[in-house]
Amino acid sequence: AEANVERTYIETCLELPWNVSTEDNKDIDNAAKVLDSDHYGMKDIKERILESLAVRNITGSGKAPVICLAGPPGTGKTSIARSVAKALGKEYVRICLGGVRDEAEIRGHRKTYIGAMPGRIIEGLKNAGVNNPLMLLDEIDKISSDYKGDTSAALLEVLDSEQNVNFVDHYIEMPVDLSHVLFIATANDLSNISRPLLDRMEIIEVGSYTANEKFHIAKEHLIKKQIKENGLLVSDVKFTDKVINSYTREAGVRGLERQIAKIVRKAVRELYKAGVFTSDGTRDKTVKKTVNISDKNITDYLGKVKYRPDKKNAKGEVGIVRGLAWT
Repeated sequence: AEANVERTYIETCLELPWNVSTEDNKDIDNAAKVLDSDHYGMKDIKERILESLAVRNITGSGKAPVICLAGPPGTGKTSIARSVAKALGKEYVRICLGGVRDEAEIRGHRKTYIGAMPGRIIEGLKNAGVNNPLMLLDEIDKISSDYKGDTSAALLEVLDSEQNVNFVDHYIEMPVDLSHVLFIATANDLSNISRPLLDRMEIIEVGSYTANEKFHIAKEHLIKKQIKENGLLVSDVKFTDKVINSYTREAGVRGLERQIAKIVRKAVRELYKAGVFTSDGTRDKTVKKTVNISDKNITDYLGKVKYRPDKKNAKGEVGIVRGLAWT
């Protein structure tokens, strides 16, 4: 009965990338280009990544600080981590911590238990195949604790650059060096993270987007993405700027992307009716039509305007309050 347990254990140990590592892309200009092409704005994060890359190039050490991106949902925290991995030429591993409440998920089970397996950190290293991937700890503020133990306490050793040189998983029972892993965590609400864990991370606030930033994000990324996902060409649909200000009012851009997707789907239907596509979905190249979405016809696609800008008075009047605070 023990033979199978031992075999699985030995195979897991042999599959771990003890000495295998990827060569980082040291071209700082290239990294800056990749980050800029994938994301508009986010100046602080990009600066911080490029600074640590520059330091790493000079010192030659793989140690990196643990960065925690904190901000409202939909502001691109998860996707910027993927871009950083692409910019540095690193393997990308995403570990979602939302709803994880058993510390064995992080530290693994002892191999004496039936069906024991290593924790997510070791599993992530195994899947990456290298000992220096970029590991994204998504939704680190959503971990919870129960009678089985405190998950955030298990993360303390993982995220401490002084201690994680000898991280011991309960299953592997040998020290594994995590100091070369670049950890990036994301969170919506920092008040839910325990103080010792928060102390180990460098917090970068990801603010909500301004109307101007949303405009550029929509123009350079979201519209192209939705047009491609819905099988159209860029020349098939022309957009107005009104979608951004009149139909969404949020910190991120998820709602904005949904509104753009809604317009593009309706545009596909119109192009079908105009004969641009045949019944089996192939394009008829002889028929040319562009769907123009302007301020005049946008209500046909998205319904009534949801948000109107506040109008200012033509002249000063008595008794008008522009803002009211109660403390």
